[in-house]
Amino acid sequence: MPLTPPSRRDLLRTGSALAGAVALGACGGSGAGPAPKARTTATPTAGAVHLLDQALVVEHTTLYAYSLGVQLFGAATAPLATSFRQHHLDHRDRLRSLIAGLGGTPTPARASYDVGTPPGDENGILSLVATLEEEAARAHYAALRQIADPAILQQLGSIMADEAQHSAALRTVLQQDPAPAAFVTA
Repeated sequence: MPLTPPSRRDLLRTGSALAGAVALGACGGSGAGPAPKARTTATPTAGAVHLLDQALVVEHTTLYAYSLGVQLFGAATAPLATSFRQHHLDHRDRLRSLIAGLGGTPTPARASYDVGTPPGDENGILSLVATLEEEAARAHYAALRQIADPAILQQLGSIMADEAQHSAALRTVLQQDPAPAAFVTA
């Protein structure tokens, strides 16, 4: 099925709306569902390093998936994919820096990751990276709920919002609901 790309304005509007919703959702509950668990601070550095390293592995996986799609992205989606891939490189570098700054050793990228059957067309790669973007937003949200350091929270919140924007933009390109849920949950 040929994809009709949305306008840049539509992508920005959708991504901005979703990022705002994600940011508000991360700030607190509205009584819908259980309250978030308390942040743990028993071993803040070790716990933070572990959570940041898990987020780094998600970035490695997403970068791998984007590399699978280099030949599959069409003229309308290639610029978007290229931009998002660069964002993930930036996220990866920031997470490496945070981990090293806490005395940890960042997990290096592997040559490949299990992302299921490699897609064979543009729709397949777009669906794969959209799913990974959603998983990345959830992973960063899960880490946000357990880290108490304000500087790290700011970095993770920024990355999470970017992942949510990517997800919304890709879902829009796929002609899916860009924000299928009212709350982001891990």
